[in-house]
Amino acid sequence: MTFGRHFRLIEDFALSGLSASVNYSESTTDGSNYQNTMLDNRDFDIPFYIHNAISDSWWIEEKRNYAFKVFNPKTNPFRIDITTKSGEEYYINANLEGAPSFPVGFENQNKVWQKGFLQFSANDPYFYQKEAVGVDIALWVGAFEFPLEIPEDTGIEMGYRSQSLIVNVKNEGQESTGMIIRFKALGTLKNPSLVNVNTYELLKLNTTMIAGDIIEISTFKRKKKLTLTRNGVTSNIFNQLDLASTFLQLEIGDNLFRYNADEGLDNLEVSMNFTPRLLGV
Repeated sequence: MTFGRHFRLIEDFALSGLSASVNYSESTTDGSNYQNTMLDNRDFDIPFYIHNAISDSWWIEEKRNYAFKVFNPKTNPFRIDITTKSGEEYYINANLEGAPSFPVGFENQNKVWQKGFLQFSANDPYFYQKEAVGVDIALWVGAFEFPLEIPEDTGIEMGYRSQSLIVNVKNEGQESTGMIIRFKALGTLKNPSLVNVNTYELLKLNTTMIAGDIIEISTFKRKKKLTLTRNGVTSNIFNQLDLASTFLQLEIGDNLFRYNADEGLDNLEVSMNFTPRLLGV
């Protein structure tokens, strides 16, 4: 964590040990019936200290005042970026449970340091990989580069269509996740769709797209959204979602998807974007 060169972590804070609530119902036989498991909020403290570069009391008061400004619970939520010892980068979104605490006593406050700590609670308990993963399913690939020489007898192919209708999207996270699905029209096409080859779950739109249209579908839980951007104007087209559709998720590991359109398939480009979720790092 970095919020000023005089503020430093005392020690690493816990990145594991997430608890869960396991729910059961009464049974007519011994024991009980398992119902489901819900992850609890992730509660953690971040201990830090202010290094006293100047021994005058006004200086440490100034730094404490700065900490109160930065870590004001009224500005929740906070994004906390984390770099592990191996250099991997993650982040978590969390809420401050109170203002920074500065304990007293010589072991906490002296001429060398002023100790403090922050109390956080994350209602979304997952860590997220810092860099999102992007996957192109259907696109046109450029077929030339400079310097360019064009044979007189054969000419040159400016680009070619990716031939595969199926792509494997690998989720390297520790939990399933939603994603952003992006349909882009290079020309007129009708009713674009995406199907999970393993589960046969389908996401389909009953709409006609024209050149330049971009449709984005968010399948994240509690963040489901479906928009069309046409001529620079973005609108909600949730009502054009086919009734048989499912908001597709990425399971841990391999996920095979096939794209399609009822008409104008070669005019469709498809891509996905997601951020792997982790229980601990």
